[in-house]
Amino acid sequence: MPGMRSKFPLNPPPAKKEATFSRGEKAGIALCLAMFLFGLSDFDLPLCFLTSSFLVYEAHVFLKKAHSDQDWFMSNLLKGMSIAMFVGSIMMVLLL
Repeated sequence: MPGMRSKFPLNPPPAKKEATFSRGEKAGIALCLAMFLFGLSDFDLPLCFLTSSFLVYEAHVFLKKAHSDQDWFMSNLLKGMSIAMFVGSIMMVLLL
């Protein structure tokens, strides 16, 4: 007598595709883009730098997807550039 009454499926279900961005990240990108456009219309340079630093940071995900983890140098360059832009925006707020 078999230990299991059920049979294994002949065709296993296809694996789920991993989403590029979660819902929270998509909402953050949309909010950041709206803030960037507000900063452009109001001529607020530190806000533009702050929001563009976040958008540049999220762009490294697209680069990883496009090159399938082979172009790690450009991905790290985008991360470093976003950190430098973030620190620069903080310095602009404190000095201006």
